[in-house]
Formats: sequence, structure tokens, C-alpha cells
Amino acid sequence: MTDDTKDIVYVNKIEPMNIYAPFGKHQINLKKLKGGRLQLRSKTDNVIANIKSKMLTKNMKIIIDKFISNQPIEFEDIEKLDDDEKDYLAEIAEKCNINDRLRIPSPKLTKIQSDINKFQILRGELIAGNDSKELVKDFKVLLLKLMNSKHISKSDGNEIMVTMLQLGL
Repeated sequence: MTDDTKDIVYVNKIEPMNIYAPFGKHQINLKKLKGGRLQLRSKTDNVIANIKSKMLTKNMKIIIDKFISNQPIEFEDIEKLDDDEKDYLAEIAEKCNINDRLRIPSPKLTKIQSDINKFQILRGELIAGNDSKELVKDFKVLLLKLMNSKHISKSDGNEIMVTMLQLGL
């Protein structure tokens, strides 16, 4: 542990006898956190369907410890995380509605955003009249990828494909 987190006391400041502490719209099990496991529950102590209990790496635990003790999370702390750790913490931040306090750039999100940006550029080129075979192929592949990841609805994607077929692309 670093000097920043070795003095963390795992006690709910509002209800000292409660092993859970508020963590956004959910609550975190402090006893498990002390042992290195992240376990979240709803405010009514129910298991949260999409958030599994997980052993934290040393770097993830430092960030969670700083978060619950209201210490600033440094850029260097986040840079130490690998892509899977960043994805997991970004997912937790989103599901607990703590994005405003715990901003973790998710590599998965930036890849999707990159694909959406490329799709918009290719669409603009097609509208402008550039109908090269490679551009059309890239556009269709990207369209299918975004449809499969549900960033473009199936109906919208099919409508675009039908329009392209009607235009002979």
C-alpha cells in the first residue's frame, strides 16, 4: 500500500455498526473491501444483477480507497491501470452514478467513439459523392459493426443498407 491509503479506516461514518457504506446509488461492503474484494449491494441490501463481486488489483484498490475516503484521485493512479481494470472501474462508476467523481477513461468507450466518428466521416464522404469501392466497403463493415454493438438500431441500419442498394452502392 502507498502512504496515501495505509491510514484508511473501513468504517461507515454515518452508521459505524453497518458494514456497508454509501457508494453512489449503491453501497459497498467495507469488510470485503478491507480484504481486497469489491462487493456492491443495493440500498436495500440486495445483490445487483449486473455487478459481480471481484477481487481488486493493488492499483484498483488504491483508487477505491481514495474514493471512499474523499481523497483526490491522481492521474498517475489511473495511468497505472491496465485496459481491463479501466473498463471495470468505468463500468462501476457508471452503474453507481458516480461518474462525476470517478472519471475513468474506458478504452472500450474510446474505441466505440472512434468507430462512430469514422462512420460519420465515411457517411459524409458518401453523401458528398465519393463512391469508391473501398470507401463503400469500409462504410458497410462499420455499419454492421455498429449495428451489432447496438449503437445503431437494426431498423436504422437496414434502412441505410436498402438506400445504398437503391443507389447501386
